[in-house]
Amino acid sequence: MESDKPETRSHSHEIEIDAPIEHVWKAITDAEELVRWFSEEAKVTPGVGGTFWISWGEGQEGLNRIEIWEPEQRLRLEKMPPQSDEGPDSAKAALIAPMAQEYTLTSRGGKTVLRLIHSNIPNSPEWDGFYDGTNKGWDMFFLGLRHYLTKHYGRPRKNILVMQPALFEFKKAWDKLFEGGFSALSNLTSGDRYSFATSAGDQLSGEVVSVFPPKTLCATVENINDSFLTVAFEEMAGKTYLYLTLATFGLNDQEFESLRDRWTTWLKQIYPFDPTEAGPKSVC
Repeated sequence: MESDKPETRSHSHEIEIDAPIEHVWKAITDAEELVRWFSEEAKVTPGVGGTFWISWGEGQEGLNRIEIWEPEQRLRLEKMPPQSDEGPDSAKAALIAPMAQEYTLTSRGGKTVLRLIHSNIPNSPEWDGFYDGTNKGWDMFFLGLRHYLTKHYGRPRKNILVMQPALFEFKKAWDKLFEGGFSALSNLTSGDRYSFATSAGDQLSGEVVSVFPPKTLCATVENINDSFLTVAFEEMAGKTYLYLTLATFGLNDQEFESLRDRWTTWLKQIYPFDPTEAGPKSVC
């Protein structure tokens, strides 16, 4: 019966980007471009009926069917059925319309306006973490997309990526970030400048792009080739998870490996990792 179907909810996002509309369209539809701002891996079969697969590894992946493909205007993706019955992406999700992501692109004053509606998310408690995480996550991804398109368009990205249980309750996990080396950012707001040295010996400076305590932080790291840092905390199944990405551009392999080794050591001092803890699973 229609009345037995669970209710759904959605969230919407918009960003203005100083880039041609064709560059923005390519960034959201081309596999080579998607890995420069969004996921670690991507495969796209373009056109209506095609597929759109993205992955961050470690169970973090999603497969979608392309329902609308109007170049430089509109893209609609609908999530394909899950491959397993694990996580919130299972039984109840099958009772409702597939989750969808619909992008629209328009021009405004020589810039491109990108809008996204992420819809058909089940409105039930077990999906609250997913809803909140994707709502904040899309804002961060859009800021990263703007940074890439306006500062590094066409350049490959190398990521320092951390996804793990934080081993602290939610608020404490956020506080540990600033106790452990990010103290110079603790009282800053969007648009503020910062500068500090990590215990690993790196001098970091740039601008706070966005901060919403105790959940998300985005900042440029100008003295590492204008990299882009994002940090997010998410509660799922009674646990707190850390998602941290430093998106670098223009570093050679040796420079990147050295930087990743230093940051990995530094971050482990802040957030010790318990290998017996299962990592988070996501549906995109």
